[in-house]
Amino acid sequence: MKIKKHIEIVRSGTPRLSSLGLKSCVMIREVLSQYYDSVRITYINNENDLNDLIERKPDLVFLGFKNMPSTKMAGKTRSDIWICEELDNAGINYTGSDKEAMLLDHNKEVAKGAVQAAGLQTAEYFSAKPNQYKKAEDLPLDFPLFIKPPQEGGGTGIDDNSVIHDFSGFEDKVAAIDRLFGTPALVEKYLVGREFSVAIFETDQRSDLLVMPIELISEPNKNGDQILSRKVKSEDTEHVIAVEPGSLRDALILHAAQAFRVLGARDYGRIDIRMDEAGTLNFLEANLIPGVAQHDFTSYFTSACVINESISYDDMILNIIELGLSHGLYETEDTLGLEDSVSSTSSPVITAL
Repeated sequence: MKIKKHIEIVRSGTPRLSSLGLKSCVMIREVLSQYYDSVRITYINNENDLNDLIERKPDLVFLGFKNMPSTKMAGKTRSDIWICEELDNAGINYTGSDKEAMLLDHNKEVAKGAVQAAGLQTAEYFSAKPNQYKKAEDLPLDFPLFIKPPQEGGGTGIDDNSVIHDFSGFEDKVAAIDRLFGTPALVEKYLVGREFSVAIFETDQRSDLLVMPIELISEPNKNGDQILSRKVKSEDTEHVIAVEPGSLRDALILHAAQAFRVLGARDYGRIDIRMDEAGTLNFLEANLIPGVAQHDFTSYFTSACVINESISYDDMILNIIELGLSHGLYETEDTLGLEDSVSSTSSPVITAL
């Protein structure tokens, strides 16, 4: 007999705003429909759609996008509408993190500042607008640099021209980001070392974390740079491998867990980390609505669950659901003594349905 719960999987009709693709949403619905009696995919394109969702009062919303961006109508500016905030105000449970954490997920520059303030290593960085800097000597950092949009995911805005070695390339890439995304560029010191992605689950009691690192290896592009560009991610040409037990794995687990807690994340998420030339781990960014495609290597989160813990796709999705349904049942404990609360060997608790 199916559990009497009403679950809605929400995404935006604007693809670039949705963190979950339609294919992933369909996969999630297929899994949940085996266990719950009412599961649907819902598009939220405007405030009326959101109000209709709230009026239906689902038991849980599987959050597939963060916000509806601000717009200008009739001479007035409407502020961003954050889906999680509206659901919180309506007393409706949802999967994943709340607005405060999502704001940090949404803005890579602010997230870097938050983890840096907490004492975690991240690449040096600054923000740049077109014509802000007149010559190479004016730049706060030396070349090589890595330039990307501050509010995009999935490799969007990252291409063969993202690693910068001279001022002309710097000007061109900053101008391109301004033109395509309407934002200043996030400029970082380019890190030449290995890259990792770390999937994280809270346990059912929330005080412990299951932390699952993987290494990502991309083929050198035409310039000889190994970066996870939009093209690499969309064509799945990178290699995803296990991080073997040892000091590196331990350091990745601790670094990612600390970042997850510093950002105020909950339920689940992914922390991306890259080494510098000295082998020091640097926080790159957080993804608090990570992709959860079914096939092992089309989603880093799914890949990490499979490689580290052999967690089945159904169990991964059900674990996300149970964490969402449990909001308000447990208080998150103080994260002092984080080393003792991090698990990298035991599987998450998944209730048999």
